[in-house]
Amino acid sequence: MMKRLLALVAGIVAGALLAAGAAWLGGWTPGRVPSGPADGDAQATSASSARAGPKLALEETTYDFGTMETDGAGRHAFAVANRGDQPLVLARQKTSCGCCTCECDAELPDGGRIAPGESAAVGLFWKIKRYTGAFRQSVTLTTNDPDRPEVTLAATGRVTPTVRVVPAQLVFTQVPSGEPATGEIRLYGYRSRPLEITGHEFSDPSTANDIEIACERLPPDEVAAEKDARSGCLLRVKVRPRLAASPFRQHVVLKTNVEAAANVEVYVQGTVGSELIVAGFGWEDRTGILTLGTISAAKGTERKLLVIARGPHAKEVKLKPVRTVPDLLKVEIGPSSPVGDGAVQRIPLVLRIPPGSPQANHLGSRADELGQIVLQTGHPKQPELRILVRFAVKADAPP
Repeated sequence: MMKRLLALVAGIVAGALLAAGAAWLGGWTPGRVPSGPADGDAQATSASSARAGPKLALEETTYDFGTMETDGAGRHAFAVANRGDQPLVLARQKTSCGCCTCECDAELPDGGRIAPGESAAVGLFWKIKRYTGAFRQSVTLTTNDPDRPEVTLAATGRVTPTVRVVPAQLVFTQVPSGEPATGEIRLYGYRSRPLEITGHEFSDPSTANDIEIACERLPPDEVAAEKDARSGCLLRVKVRPRLAASPFRQHVVLKTNVEAAANVEVYVQGTVGSELIVAGFGWEDRTGILTLGTISAAKGTERKLLVIARGPHAKEVKLKPVRTVPDLLKVEIGPSSPVGDGAVQRIPLVLRIPPGSPQANHLGSRADELGQIVLQTGHPKQPELRILVRFAVKADAPP
C-alpha cells in the first residue's frame, strides 16, 4: 500500500516539472529551435536596414578608357546617388599617383555634399607623362555612410606612344674597314594618319657623309605585329666604306609629319675595324680619342704615340699629315720599323702643342667639339686615319 502511494506522488511531481519546463521553453517541441533569440536578431537586422542616415549608391567604380597616347589627358564622371534620408558627405583621402609619370585627382560636387534622394557627378581626371603600357590610377574617397566609409574610383586602359623607335640605338660592331655595313630601324605610328619621315639631320658633320639613310613604308604585316600600331616606316642605315677606321657615334634627328612627335631621335654608333692600331698614354681605343687634359700655354706639351700597321698591306703604309684642327696642334712622324718578317710595321708619332700657344678649349663631349688630326696612310682599304684630341690650353695665372 505504501509503495503504491509513493509511486503516485512521484508521478504527480514529475508531471508538474514537465509542465513548468514546457512553459519556460515557450512551447518548444522536438525538431524546433527556440525562436526567441533568433527572432530578436532578425528584428535587429531589419532595424539596421531601415536605419536613418546617408546611403551611398554607385553604378560603377572603374572606367576603362581603352587606349590613349602618352602625354595625353582624360576625364570621366561617376554618378553618385544618396538613397538615404540625410546628406551624404564625400572627401578626398588619397590617390594612387605618386610618381612623375602621371597626375590623377577627383573633382567633388560643391562642398562634397549630396542631398537625400539626389545624385551628383564625381569627376575623375588624369594626365599621363612619358609613360606607355597598361594604366590604372585611382582616387579613394571617404564618406559619412557607415556601411561604406570608403569608396575607390579608378581609370584603366592602355597608353600608347605617338611614335616608337625600335631599336632607339643602332650599333655596328667591328665594321670591316673599306667594306659597307647596313642595319635597320623601325618606326611605328599609333595615330590614324600614316606616319611619314620627311627628312633627317646629323649632329656630327665629321661623319655625316659616311652614313647613308633611306626610308620606306613598313609592310602591313609588320605593322600588324606591333600592338596598337597603325602605320610604320623602315629606316635602312648604311655605313659607307670610306668611313675612317675608328669608333663613331652619330645622333640623327628624324623629321616626321606628326606634330606631337615632329623630331624623333635615334643613335647610330659602332667601331670600324682596322689594320692600323694606335697606342700610347691617354689614348682610348674604344672612342678613338687622345686626352691631353688642360695644358699650360707657357709650357706647352708633347705626347708620343705609336701607329702599328699589320696585315698584307702593312709595308705600304706611309703616314702623312693632311689636316690638324686647330692649327696649334703639331704632328711629327718618325720612320717606320718592321717587326719580324715585316708583316707588322711600327711608326712613331709625336704630337706637340708648342709653348706660347694661344688659349683654346676642346674639352667637349661631341666629336665636332674636339681637336683632330687627319693622317693620310697609303693603305688601300683605309686611306685616312683620324685621331680626336681632347684638350684645353689655358694661360698661366700671374705670379
